[in-house]
Amino acid sequence: MKSAVTGRGRYAAGVVAAAMVLSACSSSGGSEGGKQSPSASPTSGSQSGGERVLQTQPYLPTGEVKFDLLALDRVSDQVVVAKLRARNTTRSTVSLGRIMVPTARKDAGENFDSDSVGGMALLDGVNMRLYHPYVQPGRKCLCTKSFGGFLTLPANGTLTLHAAFPAPPAEVSRLGLIVPGVLPFTDVPVGNRTGVKIDIDENNRGVDPVTAQKGPTRILPVTTITQNNVGFEEDDGTNLNVNISTDVLFAVNKADLNAEAQATLREVSQKIQNSPGNTVTIEGHADSTGNDAINQPLSERRAKSVENALKQMVTRQGITYRSQGFGSKRPIASNSTEEGRRKNRRVVISFARPKPAPAQTPSASAAPAPGSTLNPKSGPKGTSIHVDELHRDSNGFTTVSFTLRNDGDQTAYAGTMFTAPAEDGYILEGTSAVSLVSGDRRFRAVRDGDGYAIGPRFATMTPDVPLVVKGEQLRLYTMIKVPSDVTTVTLEIPGYEKAENLTIN
Repeated sequence: MKSAVTGRGRYAAGVVAAAMVLSACSSSGGSEGGKQSPSASPTSGSQSGGERVLQTQPYLPTGEVKFDLLALDRVSDQVVVAKLRARNTTRSTVSLGRIMVPTARKDAGENFDSDSVGGMALLDGVNMRLYHPYVQPGRKCLCTKSFGGFLTLPANGTLTLHAAFPAPPAEVSRLGLIVPGVLPFTDVPVGNRTGVKIDIDENNRGVDPVTAQKGPTRILPVTTITQNNVGFEEDDGTNLNVNISTDVLFAVNKADLNAEAQATLREVSQKIQNSPGNTVTIEGHADSTGNDAINQPLSERRAKSVENALKQMVTRQGITYRSQGFGSKRPIASNSTEEGRRKNRRVVISFARPKPAPAQTPSASAAPAPGSTLNPKSGPKGTSIHVDELHRDSNGFTTVSFTLRNDGDQTAYAGTMFTAPAEDGYILEGTSAVSLVSGDRRFRAVRDGDGYAIGPRFATMTPDVPLVVKGEQLRLYTMIKVPSDVTTVTLEIPGYEKAENLTIN
């Protein structure tokens, strides 16, 4: 895999000394060598260095670095602690750069510890929430720091990393652990253990995460996006927002529902019927064609027409319907293109999400998807994509792992190759444009409440990581929620051929 060794001259010479303090209590050695296999599924229940390993996942820039998840424990009703070990199986020092630091937040004033592992997060797939590490007073992460330099792994050495998180509800027995720059740990059984201490830096070892001072929690919703031939749905774990193109519901400049609209709204009415909430809001939106003297009343009439239809279709009593028109005031895409205007012409129906189906018992291990090599269509000449695996956890969150290979003469910049346009609701460079398709449904990358897709965040990687030169390759992934009734999908990656009839394991 792609090298991240300090010998490439990308990092300061003082990095090694800064990180040696962190690795002072780690053991050198490690017999595992060679490059990452094309399909490194999570391994669980193994032994390494005398400790039980819950799961092992590869570091994306170089498969010769492994991350062992050693513990994920509730240490109190309020705190969950993760303990990991990073292992370097090479004879060279490897710098992790700032790959595990938090990305810039919308509330940038709350950024903390730029050299910490505070970018990690717990994924509660049941409640669709991401739990970020606790922040202590002074914006100090209750997690491991690198003591003033990059996190660095000595040759054949290890680093032990800790992070303390807010605890999800007691009934949540399995969690995912998202570690930037590493394939996700999924369906991890949560242990119960008291008296756990964590190491933060050279002056703060053996810290009690239960009694340590903690600031406000940072818990973000996780939003899943499903597109279909009439619009798209957004589910953030609390509400379901159904966006329907007005081109499907109405004739041009009309507010009377057409025949196709009846079938579309009937599907929505069944979801409202199964919703635990008693409020349904309907919003009408228009593009910028014309002016709001026309668009405003038209959007209001259209929202009212949808409200009246749903009242007739939903038989459950006690529901309050609220409809409102916004004209062209709230676009979700650029009005400078026909595609953008089409997206802006919409009706949005929002209500409490129906209770999801019970979680499935996860399989003991995940088999790789059938190996597929995808050649470029508009992607850089000489590159290819190798599909590694499609692994679904018990709540439907599917890790889509693939490797970008470059055998051409031109350097490929992965940072922008797989990024969705901003109008799709994602921010910064990543793998947000990767999707899975089944029939008329397209499942998009999961994103958090700030708009980041769950996947590699190139903004926190050292500059050379997204640059894939001739002879190099880079492991990547995205996370997509796929319902249990879907077992076979088509993988679509921008700029490359489609991979059809892939089985989700």
